[in-house]
Amino acid sequence: MKQILLTGATGGIGQAIARQLAGEGHSLVLVARNEEQLQALADSLPGQHQWLGMDLTRPDLSSALAQALAARDLHPQILINNAGSNELRTFEDSDWQSVEAQLRLNLLAPMALVHGLLPGLEPEAQIINIGSVLGEIGYPGYVAYGAAKGGLKRFSEALGRELKDRNIAVSYLAPRSTDTPLNSPNVVALNQALGNKVDKPEVVAKAVSLLIKRPKANMVLGFPEKLFTRINALLPVLVDGAVDKQLAVIKRHAKETL
Repeated sequence: MKQILLTGATGGIGQAIARQLAGEGHSLVLVARNEEQLQALADSLPGQHQWLGMDLTRPDLSSALAQALAARDLHPQILINNAGSNELRTFEDSDWQSVEAQLRLNLLAPMALVHGLLPGLEPEAQIINIGSVLGEIGYPGYVAYGAAKGGLKRFSEALGRELKDRNIAVSYLAPRSTDTPLNSPNVVALNQALGNKVDKPEVVAKAVSLLIKRPKANMVLGFPEKLFTRINALLPVLVDGAVDKQLAVIKRHAKETL
């Protein structure tokens, strides 16, 4: 069994991943901002686990993580970049601070964490970056989020190629809509209006477990989302037409306060 550093551990997907991996016997280093929630989560899991209360948006994140791990003599073999945030809003109506915050947490924070861990990673280590189908398909209402997750995918792809000679696997996992407290009432209403399928967090957790057992560079969850990502890569004009039909509904839900 391996020592795994998991960010966003107290969120809906994070808790599901923690339960899945702890149940498989792995030792977890849980990372999030709320220390009370981290302690409660660690206590609820089978086995012995540690946690780090840390703001992932801090500018010195790379060095801060390395120092915190060294102080506790922790040497994770797997990093799961799960922490993230999104906002359903048109780009024009988005507050610029919110745009920057999404880019920092969804893209820069994972890059900083990898940068801090890389010097200590041994062969057969793994990095799993949890993105989104919205990083595969540019979608109205999620411009900043999609840009960040799309950047995370390209980061994962390039890093995986760069680390191949060190035998370190890098995976990008793209879930579709997932039922977590992160979803605002507007998001829930939009998914219902469009008939989008929504997965339980446990679906993502099982996919993470599978990637640990059998690493692969890219995994997209759900159908027809998986098909749409392939069509978007080859014939984006076809996806343009499908999204055009949804645009008025998306913009209405992006503006409403529910």
